[in-house]
Amino acid sequence: MPRTHLSNRDSGWHGKAKVRGRRAESMFLHAMADHTGECGLVIEDKPGTLKEIYGQRKGRDGRMRPHGIVPECEIRNPENGKRIFVEVKRQYANGNAHERACRYMMPGVLDAMRKVARQPKSVVPCWWIFTNGLATDEHYRRAISLWFSGMERNMLFWPDMRKRKVVIDHFDRHILPLLR
Repeated sequence: MPRTHLSNRDSGWHGKAKVRGRRAESMFLHAMADHTGECGLVIEDKPGTLKEIYGQRKGRDGRMRPHGIVPECEIRNPENGKRIFVEVKRQYANGNAHERACRYMMPGVLDAMRKVARQPKSVVPCWWIFTNGLATDEHYRRAISLWFSGMERNMLFWPDMRKRKVVIDHFDRHILPLLR
């Protein structure tokens, strides 16, 4: 779609979706902040660790800029440097947030992330959290479950974000061992 068409398109929904998405990310961070500290881990919001994973690109002003990914957060073990990158995806009954989560599943991206995360080839260095309609709508649950087949330990449907125990229990069972 040409840039002029994009700029004329109604973007009110986009701003609202961004605010709701950031709220879900914030709820995740609040749910995990104390727990990760108790485990001797550090959680960082919007880390720059992967911001140059693709290298650099020329910006509109002609200057070189980082070209990469900025996940919602990362959980790091300061003793051994191991990391897990976290993506929190939220949307109502339509959208493509679940599809955008798949950019972390590309083989080259996974290999580059493993190097930064100090993880072996056997570890998927990402944890995906799906909330709201992605966690409750059967259409999305089926698609996401199929896409993440074989990586179920690295993804969680979190339909009720007020229930912090769901996230903490999943973390303790599946993610914490990857950081030790």
